[in-house]
Amino acid sequence: MTPIIREIKPSDFEAVMKFADLNIGQDYFSEEKLHQIFCATRKNNITCSFVLEDEQGIQGIRLSYAADQWIDRHPSQKIHCELWRTPLSSTGYFQSLFLAEKYRGQGWGQRLSMAAVESLKQLGAAAVVCHSWDESPDNSSRKYLDRFGFQAVISIPYFWNGIDYECTRCGKPCVCTATEMVYYL
Repeated sequence: MTPIIREIKPSDFEAVMKFADLNIGQDYFSEEKLHQIFCATRKNNITCSFVLEDEQGIQGIRLSYAADQWIDRHPSQKIHCELWRTPLSSTGYFQSLFLAEKYRGQGWGQRLSMAAVESLKQLGAAAVVCHSWDESPDNSSRKYLDRFGFQAVISIPYFWNGIDYECTRCGKPCVCTATEMVYYL
């Protein structure tokens, strides 16, 4: 079966949590957090988050928030909207993009992100913000976002430090750095 991209739905939460445990870090998402994201991803019957699925289940996720529907962030995850050209109220957010190893480097991440961008455009967003994982293997997160057209805004050390999960790179607490990036639509 060729993988498909489809909108996320609540019945995916358990599979998304298992996928995230393996690919992001143990306990990165809880069912409650995914429910919050799901509420933030839907507006006017349009969904901005997608999964990549094959016969073995979920193999990738692109979780996004609609503009003006960002969920509360941990204090360690300060955003810098004063550095953007768009107000927060018209800016969407890319929460997470992860792919199973077997689908990396084949354009699936771009296709998941473009599906989210198209939904965000339908909802009137003028930009999308995300936080690049600076310590990703071979700096793949930043390279991907640069190729997509995102622009770096600011580097934020210890960005995920306040999140209670075990990072696949540094353990617990996470001491990784994020670069805040913006993509104007």
